[in-house]
Amino acid sequence: MSLLPKNKVSAWKRVVLVFALQWTATPFLYAERPGHSMVENVTGKVTDESGQPLPGVNVLLKGSSGTGTATDGNGAYAIAVPDRSAVLAFSFIGYVTQEVAVGTRSVLDVTLQTDVRALKEVVVVGYGTRQRSDVTGAIGSVNAGDFNRGVITSPEQLIQGKLAGVNVTGNTGEPGANQTVIVRGPGSIRSGNSPLFVVDGVPLDNSTINTSTPNVGFGSNAPLNPLNFINPADIESVDVLKDASATAIYGSRGANGVVIITTRKGSAKRPGLSYSNYFGLSTVANKIDLLDAAEFIRFQDENNRPDYVYDRNVNTDWQDQILRRAFTQNHSLALNGGAQNSTYYVSLSLLDQEGIIKTNNLKRYTARFNFTQSLLADRLSVALNLTAGHTDNTAAPRSDGAGANAGSLLPDALGANPTYPVRNPDGSLFVFPQGRNPLADLELYDGFSRTDRILGNVEGRLKLVKGLEYRLNVAIDRSVGNGDTQVKRSGLTNLEFPEGRVVFLKNESSSHLIENYLKYTFTLADHAVDALAGHSYQRFFQRSNSSSINNFSTAEIDAIYNPGIGTSLVINQNGPTGSANINELQSFFGRVNYTFANKYLLTATLRADGSSKFGANNRYGLFPSVSGAWKLNEEGFMAGLGGVFSELKIRAGWGQTGNQELPGKITLPLLTSGIGNGQGYPLGESGITPGYTYSRTANPDIKWEVTVQTNVGLDFGLFDGALSGTVDYFNKNTSDMLLNLTVADPVSPTGSRWANVDMNVVNRGLEVGLNYASPKNRAFTWRVGGNATFLDNEVKNAPFSFLRTGTVSGPGLTGVTVSGNLNGEPISSFYLLEHIGFDENGRNVFRDVNGDGTVNVADRIVAGSPIPTFTYNFSGNFSFKNFDLALNFNGVSGNQVYNNTANAYFNLPQLSSGLNIVRTAVNSVESRTNSATSSTRYLEDGRFLRFNNATLRYNVKLPKLTWLKELGVFVTGQNLFTLTDYTGFDPEVNIPSDAGGVTSYGIDNTNYPRARTFLLGLNVAF
Repeated sequence: MSLLPKNKVSAWKRVVLVFALQWTATPFLYAERPGHSMVENVTGKVTDESGQPLPGVNVLLKGSSGTGTATDGNGAYAIAVPDRSAVLAFSFIGYVTQEVAVGTRSVLDVTLQTDVRALKEVVVVGYGTRQRSDVTGAIGSVNAGDFNRGVITSPEQLIQGKLAGVNVTGNTGEPGANQTVIVRGPGSIRSGNSPLFVVDGVPLDNSTINTSTPNVGFGSNAPLNPLNFINPADIESVDVLKDASATAIYGSRGANGVVIITTRKGSAKRPGLSYSNYFGLSTVANKIDLLDAAEFIRFQDENNRPDYVYDRNVNTDWQDQILRRAFTQNHSLALNGGAQNSTYYVSLSLLDQEGIIKTNNLKRYTARFNFTQSLLADRLSVALNLTAGHTDNTAAPRSDGAGANAGSLLPDALGANPTYPVRNPDGSLFVFPQGRNPLADLELYDGFSRTDRILGNVEGRLKLVKGLEYRLNVAIDRSVGNGDTQVKRSGLTNLEFPEGRVVFLKNESSSHLIENYLKYTFTLADHAVDALAGHSYQRFFQRSNSSSINNFSTAEIDAIYNPGIGTSLVINQNGPTGSANINELQSFFGRVNYTFANKYLLTATLRADGSSKFGANNRYGLFPSVSGAWKLNEEGFMAGLGGVFSELKIRAGWGQTGNQELPGKITLPLLTSGIGNGQGYPLGESGITPGYTYSRTANPDIKWEVTVQTNVGLDFGLFDGALSGTVDYFNKNTSDMLLNLTVADPVSPTGSRWANVDMNVVNRGLEVGLNYASPKNRAFTWRVGGNATFLDNEVKNAPFSFLRTGTVSGPGLTGVTVSGNLNGEPISSFYLLEHIGFDENGRNVFRDVNGDGTVNVADRIVAGSPIPTFTYNFSGNFSFKNFDLALNFNGVSGNQVYNNTANAYFNLPQLSSGLNIVRTAVNSVESRTNSATSSTRYLEDGRFLRFNNATLRYNVKLPKLTWLKELGVFVTGQNLFTLTDYTGFDPEVNIPSDAGGVTSYGIDNTNYPRARTFLLGLNVAF
């Protein structure tokens, strides 16, 4: 019998039936079908290849409108997905984006692979970094994997030919020689054209670092590269800011571009110990084709051989006597690692490089230490960077100028009589009846220089509130250079100092920097702002002095170590010299980056610089810039192209920058005291009253040169970034040119005066860069790329008709200039008589341009430019299994080189006097007494294509040795061949040949020959 009433039982049965039906129908009601979803939770962890967690990885639901999350400090994440068919996309800067289907998993762990191309997407822009896709200015970047290979002594060599618009030229082939870097053409006539170098956030002043080797009768050598103290193996990347919208953040020092060098940092995720080395042999890449003994004697016999021309069955190749097969070794050791909140990087290196000229040797020792520490739950971070370098250089007795028996080794060897023996039968050096035995140069000359440089800075970052960060940068850069040069006592009458001379030089340079700035970032809906504002103060101090003594009492002791053996202190030869400079730079700067909808970008920069280099009336200057970009690939109307463009961005920018690279104190008066001729004033009716005289009058209106630059660019990427490129057009206009002008006022106390001149130097050009990378999932992969720059340089609105520069030297050439600056022509254009042949007497014939019947300086023509109108580079990287091959080519065209060596030495009067010359200079039509007048006869085509370097590497795989991360052996060839019509040692020349400080280019003054080098090396990482 039921315990419930009948009607209640019926109601209960209905309830049970409903629940039963619901339970039965549930699988069908919630089955996966179109239009219906069920939320599922997925968790997991994201790590890198070494198993270290990756915080900040973006985890997005593919196909959704913004559903996503990010990994926490331990790499963990949690996300809700609509169903089991969902796909998650994991992306992080520097790693390959990975898409993973959820399937039946609720725990999904992912390992991301490093993406080499993605790592290049972060560039340094000055006081910060930006993603490449968000850059609005013209910035070129080269990372460690794409650096040039071979014997590299300075950072500039790493990027030679790698960037459009950046022309890197080695001044000579000497180990450690200076490199000239010109970004988008030279803009200054008198001031420097070198870019500003910034190392780990510290702007450098390289004006007085190394010492030169003074002339002791054997020529004088230029100082070595001041950046030699940096070990190239410690450099992670080099970013070059090219247009004014990018460089304006550096204000008065940004007119010539900015080269930002970022060194390697420690990694807690990839700790390890690495060691690399290479050993190499170098030989001269190209010898000058001189007459051999038989040809030399034949000519002399046909032209009344003088008594001092020997014929002793001797055929001496004097180039072989002074050149050698040089050995180089390099060793680098680095240790890096850290913990969750701190990292460290320590490195040591040794470079021992012999020059191909005997006795020339460069040794460099470097040490680097980097340490970072995070505190206060990552609210405070501190970074310490310290670089120390010591270089020892033993110079060869050569000079950068050709002189008549000036003692320079190269002219002595090139002109040496091939019929003379090297040594006498007793082993002593053969003394030339005419000229000088080049081996005497090597044995009697000693030139030593030592440089110690320390660069250190401490960076602090403190997060004040969300999005607001305070940053501090304190740095010191100090260097000391010492140079000791002597000619030993010999008694040889054809030496300038036969009884010996020693000169001591010392340079000291220091720079102190303190910068404070705030950085603020925030995002609101589609708006993103990144702003900074700060203050910078930098103080520079330079000091130099010299002393000397002559006539040694003994040849058994080197005066370098004991100058007391000198017995002569004549004031006009041994007067001590010294100088000192203090300059200060105070700056206020700010920058705002604004982004809307990740499609429209705007950057505005303003810097105010105050420099003690300038006059009281122009102490401060303002340098603004603005630039913008439009990401077309983010627009909806691009969807119809099916995602062909992974990037398509238009950029445009305008800005003003300054150039303060000029002599110190020129705004102030300079007084000179003395009792010599002209040292005084005619205060009485007759004679000169000795006293102080004005050498320079004050000019408080002097200011920096100003460069205004506009830039329009296009960045593009196709096929998921496999094909990428950039195109830029620029117009760079420099005005307010600073020059030392002749004063027309007859009552002026000086004949010249420093002032800004209202004229312009304009550089216009087009830059193109293109790269392609094959898919990575193949056994054979490859990357090819190249760049090209088209440049037009022009002087405009100059108040003078011709400003001479480009001095040449040699027998009969003292004071001669071969280039100058004229309106409508490139800077330092060659301005010469046009040589059109020889007359019936074998004399030079020059074109009478103005038709007045007389050939003189008025008939000179603009014969060419030393500035290339076209520079280019192409390279390739190929990998197959364990082999990697890297090739690099670069070249220039549209420029000329003036062969001062040929003008000074390779002419028939030289040969007739008993000196040797090149074969091509022997001309049966030319008179043996014809003059070697400077003209287009010695102007040659400077174009070339150089196979710069090639490296073949084999990566040894030892999977059982888990503690061995990398083992590779490689062989490198450097300067393998050069295609050129130039007849000198090498067409790439940039030896300073200024006249009155006015810059010149493209004059080959008996250049130190370049070497061809082959290296064998090893890389090991643990």
